[in-house]
Amino acid sequence: MSDLTLHHVHLVTNDIQGFCDFYGQNFGAEIVFDDLIDGDRNIFLKIGTGRIHLFESRSAAPDGRNSFHHLGMMVEDLDAVVDRLRGNGVKVSDITRTPGGGFAMAMAPDHVKIELFEVKSEAARRFFVDADKETA
Repeated sequence: MSDLTLHHVHLVTNDIQGFCDFYGQNFGAEIVFDDLIDGDRNIFLKIGTGRIHLFESRSAAPDGRNSFHHLGMMVEDLDAVVDRLRGNGVKVSDITRTPGGGFAMAMAPDHVKIELFEVKSEAARRFFVDADKETA
């Protein structure tokens, strides 16, 4: 299945600066995106060729819970991937269209959320695709 790539792990934190400092100092993480999405601060940290997507929350995770939210899969044809998964009986949300592409959420075993997203806009691709890579 060359139409998708494991792209990022999405985490929620109420200490975004401390998180960035920790991964920057200890693992060489580089901030490649820092902006508001739907009014909330979101950051993409790049470590090697992988990424961590941070969402800033104003409240800490409940006791016994960690900050994991979802796995992000970058796809080349979102409609086709969603149709294939639904054909396999996977629960997938409707596609949310964005100016540069779109996304849908799928449910994997053990209640793991998988974000399926595509980036069609060349301007937006710079945040998601390494310059030396032609595809996702």
